[in-house]
Amino acid sequence: MAHFNDKHRADRGGLGINEIKRHRISVSSMLIIAVVACCGVPLLLGIGGIGFFSFLAGQHSQTGAAQRALNATVGEPAPNIPITLTNGTTLNLSSFRGKPVVLWFVATWCSSCADSASLLANDGYYNKIHAKGAELITVELYDDLGYSGPSISAFADSYGGGTQNPGWLYGTSSLNATYSYDPKGYLDIYYVIDPKGVITNEGVGLAANLDAVVSSL
Repeated sequence: MAHFNDKHRADRGGLGINEIKRHRISVSSMLIIAVVACCGVPLLLGIGGIGFFSFLAGQHSQTGAAQRALNATVGEPAPNIPITLTNGTTLNLSSFRGKPVVLWFVATWCSSCADSASLLANDGYYNKIHAKGAELITVELYDDLGYSGPSISAFADSYGGGTQNPGWLYGTSSLNATYSYDPKGYLDIYYVIDPKGVITNEGVGLAANLDAVVSSL
């Protein structure tokens, strides 16, 4: 499965979402943590520790709100996330009610994602999905899961046939949207959503499951 601990083990394990936040601790925060370790909490409070802990509480509250949104579950309504398309338009997932949707989350530097996109574009799978009246939406995971990769537009041009498949939609997701659909940080995770907006199927590794996805629409 395409689930990673780091970019150098991209074909083996898992990168959880918290890895994104791990790189965002400021230097000032590190200094305050050092003060606590060396001098204790009383000194910290004397130099503004109350404000610092309030900040941490706020961050924890925001994280908790995101984690409470983790409800992308087969048999349940799909979380109504915003998707910012490559043309700059932002649409809610609910905009596609009335037709089936294949919602596919990728990291643009992920080799299995590139393979899946190439199969969709070159082996007729996109046409099979489109022929069933379904929308295929490929969404870059928030901040590319903390690593640098090509833009989602460049990914589309390189692997998805670009303008050759004009009905194939590409976009980016917010942090909360990524939490909702990919809390474990998989790089190649998809959901099949029926016309009523209910998730009917999900899996990791689209390339290996394309026949099942097409038959489920």
